Amino acid sequence: MHFILSLAMMSAIGLAMQTCSKSNMEVKSDVVKTNTNTATPAPAAEHNDEAPRISLEEAKKDFDKGNVVFVDTRAASAYKVEHIKGAINIPAEGFATRYAEVPKDKKIIAYCS
Repeated sequence: MHFILSLAMMSAIGLAMQTCSKSNMEVKSDVVKTNTNTATPAPAAEHNDEAPRISLEEAKKDFDKGNVVFVDTRAASAYKVEHIKGAINIPAEGFATRYAEVPKDKKIIAYCS
């Protein structure tokens, strides 16, 4: 019985290899290259809360003057991939317990994306 099963398996593997061999495959020469480095931006979310907002220009101006601290509220794994230079990472869910780490003498700009 094992011999018949082995023979059947070998036949199936041989048939599969023959079907997938290069001589039976069509080769296409017209390859379309795409730019995989370009990310599609997410649509802007609507903000209905009363949280104050700051423009990029205002944030940059304060950063250049040294008057601001950026708080990255994303998970530590996202922060490790990329973040604003000089930003500190305090994930949103732990902010209440880690608030003391934020300098008190600077404007706080929290961001999550």
